Amino acid sequence: MDQAFLYLVLWALIFAVIFAILIKKGWTLGGGVSKKGKRERLDTGFVRNKWQEIQTLMNQGRPSAHKVAVMDADKLLDYVLKTKLGTNGTMKDRLIKSRNLYANYQTYKDVGFAHGYRNRVAHDERLELFPAEVKKVISYFERALRDLKAL
Repeated sequence: MDQAFLYLVLWALIFAVIFAILIKKGWTLGGGVSKKGKRERLDTGFVRNKWQEIQTLMNQGRPSAHKVAVMDADKLLDYVLKTKLGTNGTMKDRLIKSRNLYANYQTYKDVGFAHGYRNRVAHDERLELFPAEVKKVISYFERALRDLKAL
């Protein structure tokens, strides 16, 4: 056999062994998985602190504070879903995959509504925020976080 071919086969085997070891140690190209190969652990203390900040914003009663509260609640739910599901993609992808994590279908539907409301808040500069509607949306996020055992 040709010596160059043997060197090529040897290098291929070396790379295959290294790649297999990296995969066994948990190396991935995906998100939601730590460098040690385990999903990030849900930090419920962080979630509770952020939720308290959201409640403080809601108590201010200003439309600008309500806007930030909705945005932060959505980001907080996204953090929880990332740690629970360990998936890449968009928040919408995580919402779809999270269907079975909620106590009932209504909570799942309400979370979808709340995320859609967040998108309107983020992208429609002329959207008028009504306190009662914002409180309802925030309550949907809270119920989802409780179902996910994050609060």
